[in-house]
Amino acid sequence: MSKGSDDSPLSAEEELTLARLALDEGDLAHAAGHVAGALTRAPTLPEAHETLARLAAASGGGLDLFPLHQRVFVGVVVARAHLLAAAGQPAEGLELLAAATGHDRSADWAGVPWVTAPDLPERLDPERVAQVLMQVCATTPDPVPRADRAPLMPYLTLARNAVTVHPEHALLLGAASALARRLGEVTLAIRWASRGVRAHPSKLGEVWLGYAYRSAGRTHEALSALGRAVGHDPDDLAVYADIAGTLADTGRLDEALEWTDRALARDPTFDCAVHTAHRLRFQRDGDVAHLVALADFVRDHPDDSHEHGDLAECCRSRPWLGQVTPAAGAAVAVLRHALAEEQHGLDATPTAGDTGAAERAAYRGGCRTRAAGRGGEGGRP
Repeated sequence: MSKGSDDSPLSAEEELTLARLALDEGDLAHAAGHVAGALTRAPTLPEAHETLARLAAASGGGLDLFPLHQRVFVGVVVARAHLLAAAGQPAEGLELLAAATGHDRSADWAGVPWVTAPDLPERLDPERVAQVLMQVCATTPDPVPRADRAPLMPYLTLARNAVTVHPEHALLLGAASALARRLGEVTLAIRWASRGVRAHPSKLGEVWLGYAYRSAGRTHEALSALGRAVGHDPDDLAVYADIAGTLADTGRLDEALEWTDRALARDPTFDCAVHTAHRLRFQRDGDVAHLVALADFVRDHPDDSHEHGDLAECCRSRPWLGQVTPAAGAAVAVLRHALAEEQHGLDATPTAGDTGAAERAAYRGGCRTRAAGRGGEGGRP
């Protein structure tokens, strides 16, 4: 998905002016391109949706004007989503809006009346709604920074409406909990996840409940829920890593490492357990050999189940691991002074003070093995 490549993009109003002119001339393909551009600039602009409706009426629904290809303009995706909803296929439309949100979650793609209508879930399979919510969760941090939450709130409204219509659907309740947790509604997340587990006990339900408790700082209850998840599926080693990370966050490193050891005994190459174990061992004794072993593992296993940030986190702010320590001392000061004098003699601008620290790599999250707010969660939404 792309945002287009115009050197000087038009405003939404300019796009709509050109779209109307093209409509009046019967050039529907040209009009569609400009409507897609307008929706990209202003996804909730009423005039853009009115022009899209005119285009749909003139073309028998308009879907053929917004085809999906391997690499597609995001405005085309959004326009097609709205047309699908108008054609009685809102589930497909929601999935496309969620895809647009995954492409750029700063845009208010879903902030339109049909998405937040209270009666929409009556026309949807609750499992499809759950899948849309999980699709949104998969591309959002936990938690989402407060300043970035507004464009995601229509999905939370959808979740509320869907839970009202389908109050005992366990998968929907769990997915709704995952979204609520990311958007700072932790109490609501616990309530929904608890209801989901009561409606249908399952590993995934307990995982969602455990994460909700962990986000609320209720570590004992979080560990209990994650322990029950292991009981449902002892072969899901990602939960072992989650438990280890949760224990480590409360200073219980020995217990945490017992869980990573249990996971590694089952599968010595399971990436979540390997990353977590090396990080916790380094945290325990500060031996850089653990980081060397982790770096070797990363090199030898480039196809991990998902991205991890353990190595970057361990190296962050540590001299010669995450940054180069700047030179210091009397001799260095003399050398700097001499260089500055030489530059001054050449009528060049003197260099500024020492800037030897290297930029550390940005942490992008990975296995959900730490407290809420620091990454994904065991590769699951």
